[in-house]
Amino acid sequence: MAAIGILSTLAVLPYAVRAGADDRTADPALDRLSAAWNALHGYSVMINAHEVLDGKVDDHQLHYVFEKPQHAELDVVGGSQIGATIVWNGGNRLTFYKRGLSFFKLHAGIHDKAVTSLRGNTLLAGDMGDILTCFGSHRDALTETDGPDLDGGKTSEIRMNYHGAPCPDDPPADRNVTLDVIDVSQSSGLVVERRRYEGDVLVERWDLTGYKIDPNPKPTG
Repeated sequence: MAAIGILSTLAVLPYAVRAGADDRTADPALDRLSAAWNALHGYSVMINAHEVLDGKVDDHQLHYVFEKPQHAELDVVGGSQIGATIVWNGGNRLTFYKRGLSFFKLHAGIHDKAVTSLRGNTLLAGDMGDILTCFGSHRDALTETDGPDLDGGKTSEIRMNYHGAPCPDDPPADRNVTLDVIDVSQSSGLVVERRRYEGDVLVERWDLTGYKIDPNPKPTG
């Protein structure tokens, strides 16, 4: 099964971002994102993903569900590997199968090529806690500006400039990424796009729509 690239997308959780002047520090927005993540139990979102590597291009549409502390499910609903489902319930392994053939399930390690994206993103690369820790440790590299109009609405933009993969879960293919950009809707407080660049070249983009937020944990017992 070919790559299914979600996965750095999860710097994509909702948070309120204050609009303001260009080229200001991103610390306030990052702090609000951390608070929102700590208060959130789960969410689902549609992701239109685009990845480029060594002249190859992979475009696909994904439905992604995440629930704390350790459940994630990814359905490929368009593009390459349509019909594939990946499920993670903690640990270093996950299950994948084709819709309609769920009785025939396969298992793989998180870094297995069968369950990573074209650029090597894994399901756990989307752990927002790890991403926030990473961004927080590179505050000197962050700026917050007014972003582009997306989906007919204004956005705020957080940009991280760096050389080499700065986050523990970044795959080897991201060693040449120099800019990570997150655009957040000023009206909804949701991340609506994420882009990564090698110099001036766009190598990854995720458009995010149709969020459904679950702020409360499910009852047990």
